[in-house]
Amino acid sequence: MKEKILSRMHKIVAVLLLLVGVFALVVALKDLRIGTFAKPQGGLAPMVFSIGLIFFSVINLFIELRKENSIPDGLKDINWKKFALYVVICCAYVFLISKIGFIFDTFVCLFAMIKITGEKKWLRPLLISVVFSVVLWALFKYAMNVPLPKAGWLRR
Repeated sequence: MKEKILSRMHKIVAVLLLLVGVFALVVALKDLRIGTFAKPQGGLAPMVFSIGLIFFSVINLFIELRKENSIPDGLKDINWKKFALYVVICCAYVFLISKIGFIFDTFVCLFAMIKITGEKKWLRPLLISVVFSVVLWALFKYAMNVPLPKAGWLRR
């Protein structure tokens, strides 16, 4: 089963990109105002980009359908358990960010990801996680003036 899916990976990705383009176009046309090229509104760029994505995805899909199925070299040696764990951590990051706040959530999830890669020591992942979280928070907060989620107990 895994080999069947992996051998068709290029075709699967081509179809998924096509579906993303169609979804983006439907949302842009349904929920956003397009305006004109002289006076564009918020939906014009998403509409143009989604049409481009659909166009190139259709071309890519035709090319991929003409090719023989083979497992891409980059996917042969993937540790699927680590990959699944990364996906779980990313989902946890999104879920927890409003509960425990940006800095702590970023620190915890980044630290976990670094440890999953096989890093045996604790000091380097700890330092990287702390520095990255604080620098990213400062960049968003002060350089870009973007409010970030705070921990639930700090919002009162």
